[in-house]
Amino acid sequence: MPEENPLLTGDIATVLRKQSIPMAIGAVCMILVNLIDTYWASQLGTDELAALSFTFPVIGILINVSIGLMIGTSVAIARVIGSGHIEEAKNLATHAIYLGFMIVGFVSFIGLISQEYLFAWLGADEKVLPHITSFMTIWYASSIFLIVPMMINGVLRAKGDARTPMIVMMMGAVFNGIFDPIFIFTLDMGLEGAAWATTLSRALTMLYASYILIVREKLFDLHIPSPKQMIESWKVVLRVGVPASITNVLGPVATAMLTAIVATHGSAAVAAYGIGARVESLVLIAPLALSSGLSPFIGQNWGAHLEDRVAKGFQLALNFSILWGLGAFLILLALAPQIAVVFSEDKAVQEAITLYLRVVPIGFASYGAMLMVNSSFNAMDHAFRSSVLSVLRSIVFAVPLAWVGSHFLALEGVFLGLACGSFFSVLIGIRWMRNLLSNTLHDHGESKKEISEEIAYLITHTCKECTARMHSLIDEMLKLEKVSLHKVRSDAVGFFVESRQLGHIHPSGHVDLPLPMELGQVLVKNKKVTHHRLHEDNGWFTHELHNNEDIDIALWLLELSHAIYEVRTRGLCDDLTQQEIAHLNLSKEENEALMKVVRRIRAFKAA
Repeated sequence: MPEENPLLTGDIATVLRKQSIPMAIGAVCMILVNLIDTYWASQLGTDELAALSFTFPVIGILINVSIGLMIGTSVAIARVIGSGHIEEAKNLATHAIYLGFMIVGFVSFIGLISQEYLFAWLGADEKVLPHITSFMTIWYASSIFLIVPMMINGVLRAKGDARTPMIVMMMGAVFNGIFDPIFIFTLDMGLEGAAWATTLSRALTMLYASYILIVREKLFDLHIPSPKQMIESWKVVLRVGVPASITNVLGPVATAMLTAIVATHGSAAVAAYGIGARVESLVLIAPLALSSGLSPFIGQNWGAHLEDRVAKGFQLALNFSILWGLGAFLILLALAPQIAVVFSEDKAVQEAITLYLRVVPIGFASYGAMLMVNSSFNAMDHAFRSSVLSVLRSIVFAVPLAWVGSHFLALEGVFLGLACGSFFSVLIGIRWMRNLLSNTLHDHGESKKEISEEIAYLITHTCKECTARMHSLIDEMLKLEKVSLHKVRSDAVGFFVESRQLGHIHPSGHVDLPLPMELGQVLVKNKKVTHHRLHEDNGWFTHELHNNEDIDIALWLLELSHAIYEVRTRGLCDDLTQQEIAHLNLSKEENEALMKVVRRIRAFKAA
């Protein structure tokens, strides 16, 4: 039997802290690389600092594309390893790295030939543009050293190794800190030296990560695959990688627009914007790391039907992020001038940095709360809402408000627009989240007539050979206590008991269910489900729908989810609960896992 899962039974504050610390260490290392570059560039002068600030959104787009590919690689390989197919995992890892080469290479080539036009559009003037192109030419040419370690980190995370990726990121930060002053000042290479320092740092981390992948883990097989093999592997990676990349890229795209607005106020303003954003990233590491740790906590407890625990964990994270944001605002309000002096001797830049660090942090509490809301939505399989909130914050609110603010209040108005973007979007997000966690989200007893639209959607979008069996599934589910149907997104229908979603069907291909992790792992082993394509460790599982037999298994899974709900509300000893469990004909291993869930539910209620 699986060991006791601390995410489901441990003290909530302790669990979230332990989940967040490794992420915080890794994030510090990544942010330090940028902050170190920014600091040393600031010693060169305002034009060089402004040049580096112009590069941040463009570099951010490439990095976030790479992160999306890393996520897709990690999820895909984790599933294969979980199924025991190590050779397939090796091939998939190899093909994924090939894919990373191709995509980042193509994007870098386009960036290389268009950089002068792009940065001129962003507002770079003739004094700053040569510094940008000299830096970015080296950066684009060395992008291979960025993508390979990230893809390898994704493979290692898929094996459950979070320590080695953390070491890789720490090495990059340490090397960059050592090489920057040597290349920039000792070798007198200026901003080009910063690019070469980053290149060498990443090359060394790539060598270390490659050694781990090839020698220690033996998960790389240099070969030329057939086009069919390559395409099949790439499909698996891109199924998760593309949505993740698109969502991640929204931030840098918004940053590019904001940089163009800031640039209308001069190079000093752009330089200050770049420094302020780096300091902001460092200050907000704690809520960022907590949002990462919150996701598996919310997902697994939601799947385990521990809604009260979900609500407590979310509220705890929300309170922490708001308090952290308010504390950071007060500290930066007092220390902004001192921080500005560290990064620049130019009075205009110092004044703009001080302005940034006194105005933008007004929105830190809102931004931290936004991170918690987005993380929770992702964990509960409402990623669309998370994406909508990200678009609202960055594109819909922040950019237009910054543009309006720029016209009426100059640079201060731009920074106020940034702060307000988080505030307005998080109000919407928290309201959505409260509704999702409340018991009034859905009516309790809808008739078949009232849900005819949902039934029609499921039937018309199911293959003709399976429509009769889908009808049967719907009829059987509606016989269960309090079950109703609701559209949960544009292409899926969910089965609900009150506000609790038992699962939802995408009739074009699969059923997704939140299940207790220990029970879900047994079902994965028994090949009744696989881990969710987007939520590997968050308590969501998937079953593909290709034929009538698959629909029968989908019905069994939904009935199992309903039985767990009955255990939580009626108790194991209730006659109706016993009838539902007996009807499932669970295997010995499945029944043992269910009993473990029952014991945990009882313990939580007793507490």
